[in-house]
Amino acid sequence: MIRPFDWRDLALIHRVRNDGICFDTQLAHTRGMNALQAALLDPFTPGRTVCTLVARADEGIDIEAVGQFVIHAARRQAHLAYIGPIKALQEDVGLRLLDALARHAGEQSAHSLTAEIDENDPLFERLRIAGFAIYARQRIWRLDSDGQPEDPGSVNGEWHAERDQDRIAIHNLYHSLVPALVQQVELPPTLAGQGLVYRANGEVLGYLDVRRGPNGTWVQPYFHPAANLSDRVVASFLGRFSPSEAQPLFVCVRSYQGGLGSSLGRLGFKPCSDQAVMVKRLTAGVRQTAKRALPALNGTQPEATAPFTNIETKSSSRR
Repeated sequence: MIRPFDWRDLALIHRVRNDGICFDTQLAHTRGMNALQAALLDPFTPGRTVCTLVARADEGIDIEAVGQFVIHAARRQAHLAYIGPIKALQEDVGLRLLDALARHAGEQSAHSLTAEIDENDPLFERLRIAGFAIYARQRIWRLDSDGQPEDPGSVNGEWHAERDQDRIAIHNLYHSLVPALVQQVELPPTLAGQGLVYRANGEVLGYLDVRRGPNGTWVQPYFHPAANLSDRVVASFLGRFSPSEAQPLFVCVRSYQGGLGSSLGRLGFKPCSDQAVMVKRLTAGVRQTAKRALPALNGTQPEATAPFTNIETKSSSRR
């Protein structure tokens, strides 16, 4: 039996909390896989919704499991956050749980369900069987040195914190860089006030979508080809961060921003993982008006409200 989480499932989530996998890389690197905490604190977390389903043992299920996805307010994308234990995904119960999570995401008006995973992971094929397809690839770079990079020198541009007047330019940058296929399943940055904007020659040529958490800082870069990306440009924003082993800095480089990886490697970043961004397209129910005949008019003939006068007969009688 697969059903929504309630207080009876606390022991199950506590038991599998360290034996699961997180398919949301940003969440894993900034806040960690806190499935139990997310399930309990969801009602008090503004701006997002966490859906937790549990598979309990019955006649058709031998392995009990927990699954979670996160859907942000005003966005039509859900992100598969957690499934545990891992062995459940090797069994039929894992596929049934993935299908139930996708169905619940669609019921909440999500258009897609996203999962990020290493293509060499054995669970990659299980996601393909469950209907997930690759939409993009990404490499995660990590910097955990607490030392500051060497002085990058002067650069032809400047970095500043994102502002409301940058919103349109950032969205234009996103639409010019991100492939149309990826845009179907990934909306532009939400501009939460933590991002950095790179402006050169009066134009916005770069943007860093920054997310901070207790476990680290996550950066999703967007650089226009006209930015003339160089080690100096990349190094010039590192002074705004203070990475350490306890709170490293993670930079997610998508395949369409591949030139950035070379600069990161020369600046001390280490490749952390290579992943496929997999998406399952969902079908959401749409309410439509049912056309029905009015009972008072169905099967009846219209009746005249006043008698008709034959004009020709009346005029001939007067003659």
